[in-house]
Amino acid sequence: MHFTLITSKSDQWVSGTASRRVRTRRDWMKAVRWMVAAGVRKGANATTVRVAEDIAARMYRSKDGTVAYCQAAMQRRLGLSERCVAVHVAILRELGLLAWVERGSSLRNSLRSRRGDAFGPHMGFRRSATIYAPVAPRAWDDAMGHRIDGEGYWARQCGVTEEGRTQAVAQVQNDQQRRQLKPVDNSDSCTPSVWVPKPRTTSTSSGSSQDTARTRAQRSGSQQSKGGHRAKGATAFTPQQAAYFILETQFVKLHTWWTQGSCVRQLAYALRPLYSAGWSAQDCARELARWTVPLRPHRVAAYVASEIRRRANTGLLYLPDGSVKPYRQAPVRETTEPERLGAMAAKWRAEYRPAWDASAEIRRMCRERLRAQQTPGRRQGRRPTALAEARPERVLLTSVEIEELHAHFAPIRSCEDLWAEAEERAAARVQSGTWESAPVIVEPR
Repeated sequence: MHFTLITSKSDQWVSGTASRRVRTRRDWMKAVRWMVAAGVRKGANATTVRVAEDIAARMYRSKDGTVAYCQAAMQRRLGLSERCVAVHVAILRELGLLAWVERGSSLRNSLRSRRGDAFGPHMGFRRSATIYAPVAPRAWDDAMGHRIDGEGYWARQCGVTEEGRTQAVAQVQNDQQRRQLKPVDNSDSCTPSVWVPKPRTTSTSSGSSQDTARTRAQRSGSQQSKGGHRAKGATAFTPQQAAYFILETQFVKLHTWWTQGSCVRQLAYALRPLYSAGWSAQDCARELARWTVPLRPHRVAAYVASEIRRRANTGLLYLPDGSVKPYRQAPVRETTEPERLGAMAAKWRAEYRPAWDASAEIRRMCRERLRAQQTPGRRQGRRPTALAEARPERVLLTSVEIEELHAHFAPIRSCEDLWAEAEERAAARVQSGTWESAPVIVEPR
């Protein structure tokens, strides 16, 4: 293989690199391991792969796969020195596996570039960070049989050659054989929702002389990840996973019309059971398209969460056990409504009837004393004068008065009769031909 190391700084930027963009961790790590094994760069070894794996673990945070350098954090995670990390990152750049998107500087204020015209003198100073873009060199694409459309960072893979197809089939077969030969580990529980706690081991039984704070923190973190106690409101998803789910949900919103306009964070939270089962954004979009929603729901996220829960409990959607909560079924009533009300009345009588009977004499004495204190005509004196004079015969008509009114006055005509009379008059005017000059007067019936 003929490959020239990229030693020029201008060719190690995104704008000048000959390598194409890679946005998935799996493809980039394949390129890294192949380039290191090729031996085209002296000093590229297993430590270079470790540094690349740390960078690849953070690729999902960005939709373009770009990663912040964060050299100090890499030193802590990998246990390497500052110079060791810097040397192996430089090796990855020379192999055409990393390209600068932005190079950090203590002289440039990142807040100014981020806020633009909205930046003010009171907003302070923060140095800019180094941002790397994982890329794949053209030599690796040619060796793998990839068809590449375009040049540089924005080139893309548009297919494979016959040799590349043969290699891909062989790789899949090797992966299947390795998976079949790998022994099954039954030490853990059969389902992620069930975790059997293990007995705690002391420092003397484990052989270690002292239990450091870091070991205790790691043990507590592992217990929380396996289903132990978590704080109220916490979930088993990390912030990085939640951010990745939000990016995937944007694809779902774009391909599902009735989810557009909803909150992407709430929708991502509602789709977590599907993402936990290994579904991709395409799978979620196809599943939502099968629901045939006629109208846009008022609360999209709540509807999606409820529908996933309903379909999983009714057998229309197959998800792992424990991924969704079961329905809360109301208890079945074994008695009818009259029987239930009768039982309630009997219970109330059994509880309060003795107290009611015990107070019967007291109630009788109170009524007698109140009746003795009341004066005759007390209630009539409180009534208003106008109300006392308003007798029914002065307000309502008697049947005799209603008959006299019917005898002396014509009955009130209904609206149907009035409209029919108006239509007859209009038809007579049209037939006579004198609509405006000589209106025809129709005698009333």
